[in-house]
Amino acid sequence: MAAIIITIANQKGGVGKTTTTMNLGVALAQSGFRVLLIDGDPQANLTSYLGVIPGEEPHTELRTLDEVYLSKRPVDAQSRKLFIASTNEGVDLIPSDQRLAGVDYYLMSRSDREMVLQRFLSALSDDYDFILIDTPPSLNLLTQNALCAAHYVLVPVQPEFFSLEGIVKIRESIEDTRSRWNSKLSILGILATQVTHRRKLTQEVLDTLRAEMGDLLLTSMIHDNSAVTESSGHATSVIGYDRSSRGAKDYLSAAAEIASRLGLKAPKKAKTKKENSHEQQVTETRA
Repeated sequence: MAAIIITIANQKGGVGKTTTTMNLGVALAQSGFRVLLIDGDPQANLTSYLGVIPGEEPHTELRTLDEVYLSKRPVDAQSRKLFIASTNEGVDLIPSDQRLAGVDYYLMSRSDREMVLQRFLSALSDDYDFILIDTPPSLNLLTQNALCAAHYVLVPVQPEFFSLEGIVKIRESIEDTRSRWNSKLSILGILATQVTHRRKLTQEVLDTLRAEMGDLLLTSMIHDNSAVTESSGHATSVIGYDRSSRGAKDYLSAAAEIASRLGLKAPKKAKTKKENSHEQQVTETRA
């Protein structure tokens, strides 16, 4: 089965796009799915989040996403492998760095500027069950490429009254993409993030989102949880940082709901490198 490609998008910053890409990807991998994450944001926070440093051991030969866009010819199968880093979280990553910021200007001169990422990913599709793409907080050509490459869009939103405005804008971009380049694109769901029920406003906004968006609003939501913030500082997912935390449980629940919406049954749970290492240490100790 070819990979399901999901772009995580919202032009509003600070809504948890990178955190969601990371933790949702790890949650899906924990369920046994093969997952590739793509850092499509020039800030490269997802790359840092996963502890990957292109150019340094063990990633001295690792290439970054900007080279996909800057290449004047299709990347061949052998070179394609140089873009992919395996991680201790059980997910693979195509990293980025600050050079990605200059790609938007370069793409303006290309007639195929919206479809570069789609063509690159088409050759990787059979190797994964899910490909998740993080995007910058703007509707530029990097985001446009991510929309053209995807089957679905997941929209993280904070429960505040400006949320609806952001959703309207991303829906307009999706409709434009559907009509011009990618007729199969649709919204998979809207994921409420940084939710705190201590604020009366939160429930009011959630009720408004549910009334306006209906079933597009996921039942699962990501609560404001210190473990989510702390995990990023330790370059690990919240699931790896504290699996018993509210944040970890929220992302595991969201992953299960998304798989269910897509009609997918989770394969046998795959062990992460951390879990395999721990089991090996236990075995050696017992021996």
